[in-house]
This record gives sequence, structure tokens and C-alpha cells, in this order.
Amino acid sequence: MDPIVQFENVSKNIGRLAVVKEISGMLSRGEIISLVGPSGCGKSTLLRLVAGVEDPSSGRIHCHVEPEKISFVFQDVRLLPWKTALDNITFVLRERMLARWQQIERARQVLNRVGLSDFHNYYPSQLSGGMKKRVAVARALATDPELILLDEPFSDLDLPLRLLLIEDIHSLLKEGGKTAIYVTHDIREALTISDRIYVLSARPSTVREIVILDGLPRDTWQSGPLSPELNEIEARIISTLQTETRQQMEKMNAD
Repeated sequence: MDPIVQFENVSKNIGRLAVVKEISGMLSRGEIISLVGPSGCGKSTLLRLVAGVEDPSSGRIHCHVEPEKISFVFQDVRLLPWKTALDNITFVLRERMLARWQQIERARQVLNRVGLSDFHNYYPSQLSGGMKKRVAVARALATDPELILLDEPFSDLDLPLRLLLIEDIHSLLKEGGKTAIYVTHDIREALTISDRIYVLSARPSTVREIVILDGLPRDTWQSGPLSPELNEIEARIISTLQTETRQQMEKMNAD
């Protein structure tokens, strides 16, 4: 294994609120892991800690990636509305590639890779929701990052489109040998894209279970029923999250 990110008993407090508590784990180069857990449990906080945007309150994070080699894909696509799809990508390359022709060539390459070869000159307002998500992914890939952090990027799309996009992203990441952390509320999304799933507790977040998916049959995950193995895993994760959510609600009501 070639670790790219390591957590050692990481805790994070925001004021007096404990968000993350003593989380340990590892992400290997070329691996895709998902973080699932109840709403507000600190999944996005963990991404910010990995990126170095925030510092842990205690414990240590070893991220063997330079900040400029980390890319984000957010739920909000954050495209510049006055720029075309192509120019939204060349915009993030302006300090990496000085020659305009190099920026354009790279932008065309990544747009083609996400299936938007005919939409280079379209503005965000002319694109569907799924297309805008693809542009956001292309922009993240354009800088050739070593680590991609995806924070619920497809949560506002309907399930069939989400799974199709996730299948495409999974292929792009694996073909490019990319390493990624994917935050989602949707168990089926996590089962689709991940090598491993970290199941997190309610706040303060701890690791309840690490699910290893490597080697399990997932060839019908998008278009048909899950395999018996994945059905059992999905049911187990849902049960865990329901228990965590119920306990969180009972605690809030008691307070």
C-alpha cells in the first residue's frame, strides 16, 4: 500500500461543539473511499481537514499531497455564468499553463473525456444540470490532481442520472489512477463508486464500520438489482445509520 492520506486519532471541535472524535484511517494511492453518515456528522469537515483548509483540534493528519495537487468537486458547481464551459476550465489553468493554446487544448481534452465534446462553447445557462456537473468534474480533472475531494456533487440530481454520472466518474478516476474521497448521503452511490466505505456515527463523528468492496460482484449495480452480497451490505449500513439518527434525535429531544 502507498498511503496518500493518514488520520491518527483526529478530533475537531468548532467552539464548544465536538464535530469529529478520534478518527483514524488511511487512504491509499489510486483508491476511492466514500464517507457516509447521518446529516451533520462531520463528513464535509473531514474533507476540509484533508485539504488543509482547517486544522484538527487534536491528532494528526498526514497528507502526502501538495495543496495545488488537490481538487474539489462541490454540490454547487460554482461555474462562472459569463464564461463558456471551455473558458470555465481554462480559467483554473491560467497560472499552470502560460500559453493560451495549451490551456485550450487541455480544456478540450477533459471536456471530451466527460462526454461534452459538442458543448465546449455553451454557457452554464445553456446546459442541463447533469452537464454542468460534468463541467465541474472536467474542471477538477484539468489540473491533473493527485487527490480529488467530492462533496455530495450529484445530490440534487435524480437517482438514475446520479448513478450514470457516478459510473462515468468511477471509470474516469480508475482509468486515470486517481485517488478520491467521496462524501454522500446515498448508500447506493457509495456502493457504486467506492473501494471502501467509512460508515460514520452521528456527531461527534467516529468510525462505526469500514466496508471493503474490492472483489465483490458489482457489474449490475446501475441497471438492475444489487448482488446478494451488496444487498446485505446496503441493509447493514442503512440499519446502522437509522440507529445513529434515532439516537441523535432522542438525545436532542432529551436536551
